[in-house]
Amino acid sequence: MATIFKDGEFVEESWLRVDAETGAAAEGDALVPLTLFLADAEAYLSRGGKTAVVVEAGDDVAKLEPYLDRLALVAVDFPSFSDGRGFSAARILREQIGYKGDIRALGKYILDQVPLARRCGVSSFEISKPEVLKSLQAGEWPEVTKYLQPVGTVDEIPEGTRPWARRSHRDIAVAAE
Repeated sequence: MATIFKDGEFVEESWLRVDAETGAAAEGDALVPLTLFLADAEAYLSRGGKTAVVVEAGDDVAKLEPYLDRLALVAVDFPSFSDGRGFSAARILREQIGYKGDIRALGKYILDQVPLARRCGVSSFEISKPEVLKSLQAGEWPEVTKYLQPVGTVDEIPEGTRPWARRSHRDIAVAAE
């Protein structure tokens, strides 16, 4: 069982992690690495149970485009808190390919990265670090209101004269009437 944080709530889910040995014969809901999935996509999609794909750092997520409407979710791996390729994969899925389904963060991200990942299109988080779970359960949410890179999925306004600088609408003071 994995603890998932989605829409401000915690849920428990059970997904079988598929490898080359278990393959498409796996029963139930399966998380399949992208390389295995692409080797025989129809076998994974036609078996019983839901199918989700795990995108590792450096994988080309554009190869998933023909199958996205048939996947339960796309899980993006964050191999370490200092590796930003998971953010890029999520943005490509949302902004360039137009994926509307669940994008789940897996791996070694830290609490401070959760709102930034949401901004890039991640919609759920598999919690593997106890300190992240504890903080989210306590209601901690590290608010970020100023950004140095625009994204296409969030409504933001320019900050100053730099075209890349943005700020959240939550950062604007409301005048008293």
